[in-house]
Amino acid sequence: MKKRPVVITLILVVIILIIGLTVLSGSRDGSQSIKLGLMLPLTGDYAAAGQNMQKGMMVALDQYKKDHPGVSITTFIEDDGYDTKKGVSAYKKLTSLDKVDAILMLSTPVIDAIHEDVVKTGLPVIQLGVQTAGIADDNIIQFSPAAEAPIGFLTKYLSDTSDFSSKKVAVLYDNSSAQLSFFKVFQDNYKHGFAPFVVKDKSDLRGYATKIANENYEAVVVIESPQNGALFTKELLTLDKTMPILAYDAQLQTGFADYGRILGDANKLNGSISMWFKSGKMDELTKLYKEKYAEDPGFLVDFSYDMINTALNTYDRNPSVWTANLKSYKDSNGASGSISFDGLGVRIQPMVITQVKDGKLVPVESVVF
Repeated sequence: MKKRPVVITLILVVIILIIGLTVLSGSRDGSQSIKLGLMLPLTGDYAAAGQNMQKGMMVALDQYKKDHPGVSITTFIEDDGYDTKKGVSAYKKLTSLDKVDAILMLSTPVIDAIHEDVVKTGLPVIQLGVQTAGIADDNIIQFSPAAEAPIGFLTKYLSDTSDFSSKKVAVLYDNSSAQLSFFKVFQDNYKHGFAPFVVKDKSDLRGYATKIANENYEAVVVIESPQNGALFTKELLTLDKTMPILAYDAQLQTGFADYGRILGDANKLNGSISMWFKSGKMDELTKLYKEKYAEDPGFLVDFSYDMINTALNTYDRNPSVWTANLKSYKDSNGASGSISFDGLGVRIQPMVITQVKDGKLVPVESVVF
């Protein structure tokens, strides 16, 4: 009779061990629920980019759920409008009300506004746009290279290309945190003279286009939001029948649909130069995307598709472990190109110069960094 309590105790210990092992196994195989916050600019100047990203994320989520039927993934989508006030409100909802496990986002001004709070909470954040404030070894993963890399690459190409650098050059840039940081990199690395034009409001675009046309600038570097860049380009081409050499940062590619829509014909950009990130293997994504949306993937779809897969392939219910997994993650076959990160969690990625030909962006394959 005295052995009975011992037997019961042993049974209880075994049950507790089984439960514990089951929980640990669930942590390893991802069988528990995952809540993702998707904070994107679905309205405003970057709406086309945000909407493309949302589509790419949905394709990735569909495929992941199909391949992992035991995983429960809930997504909460918020529009930040690429606006600080709207973005902070969206962030508070995702963290306080929805209590998401991680946030995937694009907007530079928003991440700059919330980065201190994000770091305090330890919440894993995967950010596509350049972070211009508080870059450190923390829980914010930047899914694009730092501004110094792409803008520096473009600047070096333009500075070393005599057909461009020998011209009278104007540089147009937005008065926003990301564009100001881009301009500074250009300013610090361009070896020749140029005239800066900072856009504080859309009303500046026509005046600057008129001044640039009247003063016979032969080359223009455009560091602008897609909509502003397209509006300026339309004004300039209306005023200046002898088209100057136009060079754009990566925002030409992210907002190419805006340029085509506002200009009426993307062929008007033929000969224009821009930089982009060397692409990866798109076959699987293109197939899945066409099946879902009956169209080809737009700009940034590849990045958002990879962001979801990177987040889910590194998941751990412990936020600090999840962050560490993200920083050490490598995938040489990403749709957006090779994926790896430096010690600060900033993506390392090859870049390429592109040129508009027949209304399409075509890589200049000989110019790769």
